[in-house]
Amino acid sequence: MTKTSKIFEQLKTLEVSSDVKNKIADYVAQIEKEVSRKDFIIDKIEKEKYISGQILNNTIKDLQDKQQEIVFANEKLLNQKQEIELKNLELVQRKVVVDNQQILLKRKFEEMESSYKELEQFSYIASHDLKSPLRNIGTFAQLLQKKLAGKLDKQENEFINFIVKGTHQMNSIIDDLLKFSRIGVKEGDFQMLDINEILELVQFNLTQEVKENDVLLEVEQMPTALYANRSSLIQLFQNLISNAIKFKSDRRPLIRVGVEELPDCFIFSVRDNGVGMDEKFQKKAFEPFQRLNNQERPGTGMGLAICRKIAMLHKGDIRYESVVGQGTDFYFKVSKGIGNQNGVQKILVESSN
Repeated sequence: MTKTSKIFEQLKTLEVSSDVKNKIADYVAQIEKEVSRKDFIIDKIEKEKYISGQILNNTIKDLQDKQQEIVFANEKLLNQKQEIELKNLELVQRKVVVDNQQILLKRKFEEMESSYKELEQFSYIASHDLKSPLRNIGTFAQLLQKKLAGKLDKQENEFINFIVKGTHQMNSIIDDLLKFSRIGVKEGDFQMLDINEILELVQFNLTQEVKENDVLLEVEQMPTALYANRSSLIQLFQNLISNAIKFKSDRRPLIRVGVEELPDCFIFSVRDNGVGMDEKFQKKAFEPFQRLNNQERPGTGMGLAICRKIAMLHKGDIRYESVVGQGTDFYFKVSKGIGNQNGVQKILVESSN
């Protein structure tokens, strides 16, 4: 029993008049009611205090957990920061290496340009110093044959013919070497071209060969705007068509020139129904001085090597498909991505290695 309850019991036992007792009882009832209300409020406050304490404890625990997570996150961020700093250091070192390589490449490119100029000068010297003696040998051999006409036997005439034929062959080889060495040497030769006009000129150049060999030459509609080297493309088409005529079969020569457009390039084709050649020579065929067909037919073995160098000059390549006795299909690619002479010169350097 609480102290307040004892007081209430004592008040109830007092010897007073009934009137006073009733008043005391009423007063005590009111007080008890008020005390009960206060006790309820105190109880409620205690409960709320307990709940608040629990919430506070949980909040503190959550904050402690969060603080631990923050510590872990800070450690992780610190590790990431250190990794980033290391990577930045590596990038700086790589940049130094790349800068040094660019300087070296620039020097190499300048040396290569100088070499090309020297090569061009050498080509002219070789043209004069080698071809002139050859012409003299051939001319004097023919003069000797003419002067001794009727006095030479069959074998002696054959010997002189071999000399004349050899000088002509050597002259052709020198011409082809000069063509091969000078492909792409001149700067600023790349321009927007209509390939239809290029092939019209090629057909004009080969008019006599086409007529003499009764060639049926079919040319598809070609691109009207392609950034390329004019003289090189003329030479490439002319070499392939001329080869197709040279290595014809017993059938009437049929040559088809076509094109296929892809997103990054044009693939041109020159197809014939000639003697064909074995596909096992796919690489060897495009090397200088390789003659894979009848050795009795004219040629120096430089034609396809020149074609390959021209294709590489245009960021492309060249290949063939063939069945011996049925014909050969040549395909060469010209890139659409040649936008400046620097890029062209880079390809030229690569093709010479």
